[in-house]
Parts: sequence; structure tokens; C-alpha cells
Amino acid sequence: MGEERGRRWLAVGLVVAAAGAGFAVWLGRDDGFDCGPLLEDRTRLMGEPFGQGSRTVAALGDSYTLGSGLSGPEAAWPAALTSRLDVSVVVDGVGSTGFTTRGFCPGDDVTYGERVDDDWIDADTVVVQGGVNDVLAGRPDDVAAAAGDLLAELEDVPTVLLVGPPNLPGADPADLRTVDDALRSAADDAGRPYLPLIGAGIELQPDLVHPTAAGQQRIADLVALALAAAGPQQ
Repeated sequence: MGEERGRRWLAVGLVVAAAGAGFAVWLGRDDGFDCGPLLEDRTRLMGEPFGQGSRTVAALGDSYTLGSGLSGPEAAWPAALTSRLDVSVVVDGVGSTGFTTRGFCPGDDVTYGERVDDDWIDADTVVVQGGVNDVLAGRPDDVAAAAGDLLAELEDVPTVLLVGPPNLPGADPADLRTVDDALRSAADDAGRPYLPLIGAGIELQPDLVHPTAAGQQRIADLVALALAAAGPQQ
């Protein structure tokens, strides 16, 4: 993970972090925003796993997986898992997306369910982290169905962990509860564990959306503990 890559991701992260504070600006946007660089970075990152562990973890998520506002993916929770577990981590992250929203890229297939297909990552374990953008700019009432469909697509994966959103001071509390409850219900219905981040002490940056470096490490701690406790479910 070289210095040049770090600079590139820092620039992308700053753009996404700034947009996160004003999420209403991109809600429903169709103004010609160029998603090309975001999608190119997604493809590039999926080909550059973190760590060389004995099993593969795929992390499907949003800007939290990319270390937005920090130095890049190296500062995010998926990369931090490699210092806690004997794993290699492949990241599929697209900022601003979720279970029900394409965020910056309304014309591209980038919701979580749309990104998982027959050619997706071959992994022993999948961690699906999200809900933040569904709370802020998605369709909270549709999250249960979308998450259920996604978990059905992952039914052959031995271990799947669903991770919800943290406290979001700028969000509608009712929407946050709706998304958290929906993800918990979808995980229960699929026989998969759910890791709530509400009340988990996830420190946020001044934008009140993205985790600080300490917040990312906290998420990594919680995910590592949850995976160790879960074991294979299939």
C-alpha cells in the first residue's frame, strides 16, 4: 500500500466526507456527477486485499470501509481486522451507497444487492456493514426487504455478519431506529448474527457522519469479536 495510493484515497475521502455533512445535496441527484473514479477505485481496491491470512473476509460497505476523511482504506476497519484475526480482507466499498440508495451514482448498479453477483468475491466470511446512507438519504422502510434479499444471495457463504449504523446526531432518530430494527430483523430471519453500532461508542469526525481513526479501530474491535463468537453458520 504505497504513498501514492494513500494520497489518492485521501483526496477521494475528503470529497466524500464533505458531501456526507451535506447529504441533502446528493439526495436524488441526477446532475451528471462522474461516478467513474469511484467505480474505478472500487474495482482497484477489490484487487488489492489487505493481509495474508488463512481465510478470506469480504467487506461489503460504504465510505466507512474506505476510511473517508482519513488517510484512506488503510485507516478503515476492514484493514484493521488483519491485526486482530488471521484473515485476508477484500473490500467492496462505494461511498454514499446502501441497501436502498445508490447515493452519488443513481445511474449505476451500486446498491449492496446490485453489487453482489455470480462473479463477486469468493470468501469464507462476508461482513456487510451499512445502513448509514439508508438513514440519511435512502428508504428506511424498504431496508428490511433489501437486506433480506441480500442475505438470501449470500446464503451459501459459511459466515455472514451484518453490521448496522452508529448513532448519527444529524439524522432523524425514527429513521435510525427503523433501519437498525430492519437490519436486526433481516439477520434474525436469515439465521445470521447482527452487530449493532448504536450505543457502541463510535467516535465521529466533525461531519457527524464518518468515524474518526479511533472510531474505525473501535468498529474493527467489535467486528473481530463478533466474528470470533459467530463461527460458521452454514
